[in-house]
Amino acid sequence: MPDTLASHVAAATNELIERTIVQMPQSAPMLSLARKVMIPKGHNSAKFPRVTSVSTVQTPSDGASLSTTSRFQLGSASITPTYRAIYVKVSDRALNYSGDDLIRLISEEMALTQAQDIDTDLTGEFANWASANDVGATDTDLTLDVLREARRKLQSVPRSAGGPPRGDVVTVLAPIVAEDVMKNLAVTGSASARVPAGLSEELIRRFHVSEIPLMGSAVFVDGYMAEDGASDYICSMFSRDALSWACSMDWRIEVFSEASFPGSIIRATADYDSGITGYPRHGCQITADGA
Repeated sequence: MPDTLASHVAAATNELIERTIVQMPQSAPMLSLARKVMIPKGHNSAKFPRVTSVSTVQTPSDGASLSTTSRFQLGSASITPTYRAIYVKVSDRALNYSGDDLIRLISEEMALTQAQDIDTDLTGEFANWASANDVGATDTDLTLDVLREARRKLQSVPRSAGGPPRGDVVTVLAPIVAEDVMKNLAVTGSASARVPAGLSEELIRRFHVSEIPLMGSAVFVDGYMAEDGASDYICSMFSRDALSWACSMDWRIEVFSEASFPGSIIRATADYDSGITGYPRHGCQITADGA
């Protein structure tokens, strides 16, 4: 197989991954809602410092020693990457199709697979927030009242647990859960009737982002989320500063041939993982019915 296929596949896939991340947040919003940290070569994990014991203002009497129980202390959270791989076989017969179409289809499929894997890793962290912030209930539709409770819990985090989040607070819901919230708000009428005319109309129609501002939080719809064993979805309202994914090797694409297969082998590999790297109280687990 000519070397040009390898270079074209790699270039097209890298470009499409970037375009996918930018243009499809309604399908994989977590790619832009969590911090990405690159781990430098020679290190096998990333560490994220945070305060574990806050300082306090003391009022000692003249000549008295200061209390050591109110000292400022630091701890850290860490992420150790996990090796990932995607394996694609392209037969020689596929070359009968347009080269541009072939590259586009392979690149798009690999980009979507990569985005989904990262996205589901990050949404899987929703169950790891501090249980004191849990809201919602199994077999119960999500309502605006539950989102209001989640926002209040985040605004009421004591300083000993990090204090209220100081960064942007966002909410990520499964499609049916977001629909239940909209139903609770008594939203009626066709979607087209709510799209403003003019330039905004064209932008919304061509570059639609599923984002609903509620309770001071941008609400994103994530189509990759899956139901748990109780037919519920574990959604979340959280500070973007509290969730990260650390990468020691971003997606690398190689194309090669095998004597036993009449075609090309495309292999993409990466090394990353996700975790709560801020304060566990800076996120709320939201349980909502998926039926």
